[in-house]
Amino acid sequence: MNKLIEWFSLRTVKPRKGGSYLSFVFLIAVLGVVVGVAALIIVNSVMTGFQSAIKERLLASNADIIVMGTELKTPYREAEEKISSLPHVKGVEPFIYIPVMVSAGAHSFSGGTLRGCVPSKEPKITDIPSHLVMGNWKDFEKTPNGAVVGETLANTVGISVGDTITLITPMGTKTPFGYIPKTGRFKVVGIFNVGMYQFDSALVLAHIGTVKEMFNVKQPTGLMVKLDNPDNVKLVEQEIRKTLGPGFVVNDWISMNKSLFSALKLEKLAMFLILTLIVIVASFNISSLLMMNVNYRSKDIAILKTLGAQDGFILKIFMAQGFLIGIIGTAIGEFLGIGISYIGEKYKLIALPPDVYYIDHLPFKLQASDCIIAGIAAILISVLATIYPAKKAAKTDPIKVLRAGEN
Repeated sequence: MNKLIEWFSLRTVKPRKGGSYLSFVFLIAVLGVVVGVAALIIVNSVMTGFQSAIKERLLASNADIIVMGTELKTPYREAEEKISSLPHVKGVEPFIYIPVMVSAGAHSFSGGTLRGCVPSKEPKITDIPSHLVMGNWKDFEKTPNGAVVGETLANTVGISVGDTITLITPMGTKTPFGYIPKTGRFKVVGIFNVGMYQFDSALVLAHIGTVKEMFNVKQPTGLMVKLDNPDNVKLVEQEIRKTLGPGFVVNDWISMNKSLFSALKLEKLAMFLILTLIVIVASFNISSLLMMNVNYRSKDIAILKTLGAQDGFILKIFMAQGFLIGIIGTAIGEFLGIGISYIGEKYKLIALPPDVYYIDHLPFKLQASDCIIAGIAAILISVLATIYPAKKAAKTDPIKVLRAGEN
């Protein structure tokens, strides 16, 4: 019976002589599904890739958890030891954050952020040591007054490895003439590029001991904690709170970037719903095609019914047509969507301004779940579009049709 239905479906989809218009409408219906499925896959891969790229770059340049004390004399060394002994903790490093003005000459100034770090511990916390485009991290470890600078910042102020920069901080000394800002001179021993504009354009790394001495900082700003898996962040965050007690503020990368990732998730859902409308519009073409096909094949339907075909059999024939259109359109759409996404990511076809979008190109990241959902949605909508025309075909009165044909 299924083979018979399939045969009739193919026969009724293929127009007879003089049915070129139906053939054109069939092509439009298939193309509508193709465009809808391809658009769903491409946009979902872009949204997933964008979210993944931002997450990857954020975590590559920053810690998973930031721990800061609420008291002026916080025992950071003791806190560091306690955190290091917790499960899933890969590394702990004290840090100092200071807003600075970076100068390399009389006319070369740029705003930035100085982070005092422990060079020997930094490779366990961030990927900056492995993203040096100039210089060597070992040289940085051996140079107490050395600094590692973001590539965009280095280009802005016109510096390279071996040059000297002056960092000016608003934390100054009070005098009868007002506050005199503190300054510190550092030798550039490395330049990094992590692909995240906010770090590449502003961050300067220096030895935490040197930063304390030059800028008269009494204690670290806080502790940076890196985990073996960023997905364990909530579990470890709770353990840190229990271990350290109420004298510390603990923030994880999810809460620190909550608004950003929430907006990306909402945007992905909104785009999926909007682009599903393309498939729904294509379903109207399928419905129109079948309505015309029902009228065009009315004599064939009447003959089948006079030969004993039941309403359910006729219904299945026309619903199978919608299913066939959905399958063809989905298959081609999946191929196009996956192909365009793969090529777009491999060759980085679409460049983006990194100061606006955090990343330098439009990323594509395919997920099997997105492709499956897009395919199922397209086929389901295609089949649903056939219900009314199929019911109309099943209710065809063979006597009226054959009498009208005789007249």
